[in-house]
Amino acid sequence: MKFRTDISFLRAVSVLIVMLFHFQVKPFSGGFIGVDVFFVISGFLMTQIILKGIDSGSFSLKQFYIKRVERIIPPLQVLLVFILIISTVFFFQSDLRLNAKYSFLADLFISNIYFWKYIDYFSSTDNILLHTWSLGLEWQFYLIYPILLLFLRSILKNKHKLFWGALASITLFSFVIMLITSRSDNNFAFYMLPSRFWELSVGGLAFIIGKKIKFNSILNASIVYFGIIGILICSIFISEKDIWPSYYTVIPVFCTVAILSINLNTRLFDSKFTNFFGNISYSLYLWHWPWFILFKYFGFIGDYYTIVLIILSVLSAFLSYKFIERNKKMSTAYFALISTVLVATVSALLFAKPNLFTGFSIYKSKQFEIADYENKYKQNGKDKQFNPCHCFITDSQKIAEYDFNNCLKISETKRNILLLGDSHAAQYSSSFRNLSEINILEVSAGYVFPFPNSRGKKDTKKLMDYVFNQFIPKNSKKINLVIISVHWLMRNNPNLNYSNDEIKQGVLETIKYLNRYHINYLFLGQTETYKLSYPKILMLKNFGRHESEFIDEEAFFMNQTLKTIIPKGHYIDLYENSKIEKLDRTGTIPYMFDNNHYSEFGASQVIETIVKPNVQDN
Repeated sequence: MKFRTDISFLRAVSVLIVMLFHFQVKPFSGGFIGVDVFFVISGFLMTQIILKGIDSGSFSLKQFYIKRVERIIPPLQVLLVFILIISTVFFFQSDLRLNAKYSFLADLFISNIYFWKYIDYFSSTDNILLHTWSLGLEWQFYLIYPILLLFLRSILKNKHKLFWGALASITLFSFVIMLITSRSDNNFAFYMLPSRFWELSVGGLAFIIGKKIKFNSILNASIVYFGIIGILICSIFISEKDIWPSYYTVIPVFCTVAILSINLNTRLFDSKFTNFFGNISYSLYLWHWPWFILFKYFGFIGDYYTIVLIILSVLSAFLSYKFIERNKKMSTAYFALISTVLVATVSALLFAKPNLFTGFSIYKSKQFEIADYENKYKQNGKDKQFNPCHCFITDSQKIAEYDFNNCLKISETKRNILLLGDSHAAQYSSSFRNLSEINILEVSAGYVFPFPNSRGKKDTKKLMDYVFNQFIPKNSKKINLVIISVHWLMRNNPNLNYSNDEIKQGVLETIKYLNRYHINYLFLGQTETYKLSYPKILMLKNFGRHESEFIDEEAFFMNQTLKTIIPKGHYIDLYENSKIEKLDRTGTIPYMFDNNHYSEFGASQVIETIVKPNVQDN
């Protein structure tokens, strides 16, 4: 096909805004929309290739698949080999197993299916192959799309209007699926082909639009430049706080459709800079994220590290493009098949037996040992601390998993204290139960605020609604105290998306509600939050790094805000509280096991030295 500079330009813009978003470069908070632009381009090109082949009588389904294999798989396999190698050297065994699993999923192009069930894209920032979800989705599209077009052409033959009408109807159907699932199951809407198909197939519609609609040169140029501006505006003003995909996704998608339909030749599109990044766009997409995760793993975040990351990413992409993508010996179906089998086998082996290659690991040194505390704690201690009595359900669990009889059992002889919140309430569950003089009632529900009228995932919201609408009104005279503990920064989650004013309003409504029932209350304050897990920060301190480098300032400002909202005497300030030791006397147990949750050592300090006196006074 004739080389189109506008497509090369769009590829360059797309991959650059995705990279800048991933590298947390301001102001590209919506750079993830670059993937949506890629989808439209892919749908446009595939439609053009397939239909031109069908019309000329030269289309071969087998050859179509072979071409896609030769284009996509070899660069991916080289990246996966690189990841498996660095994982054996620089990652803990638990993370090595995860990387091996993700490599296996990426190797078979099913990452998106697994991530749909288990991983939130915007909060899972430690997954070294998180970005391969889009490759899986596109590959699934490539498998289905040519068969769909062949089927429509075979039954509609020369009825071109019906053909395009059928494709438009399928596109609209997928769009409706996206709108429905974006609210009910946002992970499905984000990762899965049925809800993303419209973004790819609308690129196919751009192919026919470009053939049928012609404007004068001035209008053509205006449409194209407005399209470019629209994509850039979206990359700046959209953010991960917005539910994605959603109605907003129409904006970058149709801006891309407009540019592709016009097919304008302009100096802007024909620059060496954009052509370079257009050429290496696929390899740059592959390589930039793993570099970021490797740097982040050792706390090299922001400032000049970002410049180093960009240089490394572009260099890796250029080498991949020149020596793999452009290498006829490597870009073959044979190499793709052999490498796929090899990577799948090695990935499975590393997942099953991660200790086979411990001789190559840097973690033989004791200086690194504490950094693995988070993984070990999640395996051996977290459930005992957070969910000893089945009173905590996460946002992925069903309300049936909550033990109503045990968790909300009123005592007639002890003071009844209701612990209410999310995982930041659950982290105190075990420690509270050590206080024999009180009866703990607990409702801990992930990703829902303890407000009378909150929003969140279906089951956790349902549980919180039950507490405010039924349990408290029925038992208000028997509840002596309500203790509320929440990770207030979860307000940024796209399923919640609370503004500061909405948080303030929710807190005041909760206080008003409790006052109406004459129930005393305490808010346990916002804790410190770090950019890395705290055990890893302790490891880095052995190499001269400072804790202050990794503090998330938003937690500090949230704590200050809450202190101004909640009446004095009802708020316990935990932020950098001097009564909380950050490391036990043995130097092996930190007060936090990840970046914002207390370990049992930390939680017990809070309850015994800070909360207990307040509970006794109330």
